[in-house]
Amino acid sequence: MAPVRIAWRRLNVQKDAVDLYYHFVGASQVGVYLDSCGKGRYDIVAWNPLISRSLNHGGGWSPFAALDDLVAMVPLLDQLPDDAPPFLSGVIGYFSYEAAWDEEWIGEPKDRKDSLPDVSLMIPGKVIVLDQLKKESWMVVSTLKEDPEPEVERLVEKVKALQAAEPIHMGNVIEPMVAKTDRETYHKQLEQIHAYISRGDIYQANLSYEVEGKVQGDSFSLYRLLRETNAGRYAAYMKFPGYTILSSSPEQFIRQEKNLIETRPIKGTRPRGKTQEKDRDYKEELATSEKDQAELVMIVDLERNDLGRVCEIGSVNVPELFAINPHPTVWHQSARITGRLTEGVSIGEVLRMTFPGGSITGAPKIRSMQVIHELEGERRGIYTGSIGYVDPRGFSEWNIAIRTMVWVGEEIGRLSYRVGGGIVADSDPGLEYEETLAKGKGMLQAIDKWTTTPATRR
Repeated sequence: MAPVRIAWRRLNVQKDAVDLYYHFVGASQVGVYLDSCGKGRYDIVAWNPLISRSLNHGGGWSPFAALDDLVAMVPLLDQLPDDAPPFLSGVIGYFSYEAAWDEEWIGEPKDRKDSLPDVSLMIPGKVIVLDQLKKESWMVVSTLKEDPEPEVERLVEKVKALQAAEPIHMGNVIEPMVAKTDRETYHKQLEQIHAYISRGDIYQANLSYEVEGKVQGDSFSLYRLLRETNAGRYAAYMKFPGYTILSSSPEQFIRQEKNLIETRPIKGTRPRGKTQEKDRDYKEELATSEKDQAELVMIVDLERNDLGRVCEIGSVNVPELFAINPHPTVWHQSARITGRLTEGVSIGEVLRMTFPGGSITGAPKIRSMQVIHELEGERRGIYTGSIGYVDPRGFSEWNIAIRTMVWVGEEIGRLSYRVGGGIVADSDPGLEYEETLAKGKGMLQAIDKWTTTPATRR
């Protein structure tokens, strides 16, 4: 295979990322928008895959080795200024939750409802990175044979001439969104987890269920509303042939900056209040909850252990614990765990040793995943997997794909999402179920704003 050739330009003009996606990706079969929803510095629009890999567990390939193989194909950009964005060229993609099945025995894989691959990775041929702090745009073109310079010049001119995007197109709910697990069944599953905890099998397990309906319309218009109703720092819109991922995740899984690594698990949730006073009450309730603090400490210990497998001895620390963070529909409690990577450890190896995140599995991780597999009726798919990027200069960032919808189909599609929460010994069944409803609220609000028909049965 011919080596990848790269050209880039820096432009002191900034356009809206939504406009860029509509104009350059539009109806294309494959396009990605990594969206900070105004909560971070950079937004990325990528399309025109140069090289791509789609993998399923059991296919004989390690998905994490495949990531390293793709990263190795991308040359290091030289003569870049020190303030260049952390991603300009490299690999973008996702790992579904079931990608972990290649590393550990969790149980017999459940049947596939759709033909979505467990892992999809690509080296994009065209990338636009928006620096929201400096109000700049970076254009990158990668090729295999032809000179990328003329094409990057054409891309610059197109960006300069870009006008406003299309308006949001309203959609239609053909079949309302319905939870596949009712409250009674969820309570029974929670009791089974309590039995496992009592026996000493686990300390905590993250139990989830699927909500599903049928819709018609433009999935990107729905995403535009999702980023309003449930803006997440690690959001993403990913379009592939036959399916689309709409993520409004607030949770960072792994962030790499050269030899420094960090993870930010979320554990502990309260709804937002309808009044300022009630909102403050919920925040204070979460901040003083011994149960939620205990849940977070369990996961912090797990994540410290995971990072310890790839970091220098003595370098793993917890600089932030019990932080309370506001989100559109909920309050979350989180922590930050950092470490210094052992020399020679690749990002693929980091993900192999830490995936999936402990905040959405439980403790101990493997046994809790086995319990989850026994109780949940379907494959999780992208839910609680990861979406992100790798730049061969030593930068990488991946989310945990929660608050994430999947649209299977084209104009008419099956729309689904999952919600869940961590179950411990003193979890109250009624409160845990209410927490799942709060987590799904932002997604249902987006669907309701997008359609003239109700998102759920009323």
